[in-house]
Amino acid sequence: MAGDLDFLVRFPKEHNGMYIVYELYTFDNLFRLLLQSNFDHEEALAFVLFNCSLSALVFQERIHNKKYRKLSAKDALPVDLAASKARLIYDLMSICEEEKS
Repeated sequence: MAGDLDFLVRFPKEHNGMYIVYELYTFDNLFRLLLQSNFDHEEALAFVLFNCSLSALVFQERIHNKKYRKLSAKDALPVDLAASKARLIYDLMSICEEEKS
């Protein structure tokens, strides 16, 4: 079953406490890190579905099309790099949303 999930504190969360996974890059990195933490593919999928806020694109491209099954723990980025990139992407998306308003 699942291992240590302390790395998750570095990933951005929304106001409801759900991890923000609005684009494919963050999904892939987070999913690989879960696999690296001894989740199997179905356990990692369940974790994502219950604990992450997902975009329609992520849901369609990775979950509905079952492409999450092709992800591998050996391709996981280091935790700090994956979390930093997820934060950067989220911050850029937030800035774009603010500029639209």
